[in-house]
Amino acid sequence: MMDLLNQARKLNVSICCFDTAQCRDRQHTWQLNSTHVYKPRTGNPGKNFPYKPAAIISATFTEVLFLDCDAYVTRDPIDLFLSDPMYLKFGALFFPDGYQSRQHSAVWNLFNTTCGEHEYELDSAAILVDKKRVWNGLYMTNLMNANYEYVTDGDKDTFRLGFRYMGVKYYLVMIPCA
Repeated sequence: MMDLLNQARKLNVSICCFDTAQCRDRQHTWQLNSTHVYKPRTGNPGKNFPYKPAAIISATFTEVLFLDCDAYVTRDPIDLFLSDPMYLKFGALFFPDGYQSRQHSAVWNLFNTTCGEHEYELDSAAILVDKKRVWNGLYMTNLMNANYEYVTDGDKDTFRLGFRYMGVKYYLVMIPCA
């Protein structure tokens, strides 16, 4: 990602930082619009996934393609924004993870929803959302991720739980990213 930023300084991107010094460095080095966002409360500083919904919410764009630092696109993503029928219908596009759900049914019952026996977790390395259309689901996911250790193992479940609990529909692409 850093190589990309060095090569294309005029990208229309928003970078979310989790400390003010990091934001200043990125603004100075790459002249990017860096937004400082809060740090979720987490008992394990080595786990970064609680930051994902905070980064999406804090992005300066209404429509966001969130990519982990180790994820990249192989074609121009503009087609997803402009013409993917499921994104246009639901406003949120997720990709399946390689693992099927392992959550205990009590967690799903707590949030008044169900998890299919052979349902796949979401791969949170690539997420496409229209924040205006799915705000309630994103916000609930953010709240859950701030205290994920009390709810679940991580964001592969909190995105599903948050969206379902708030009644926000999303589309799960049936073909994995990789």
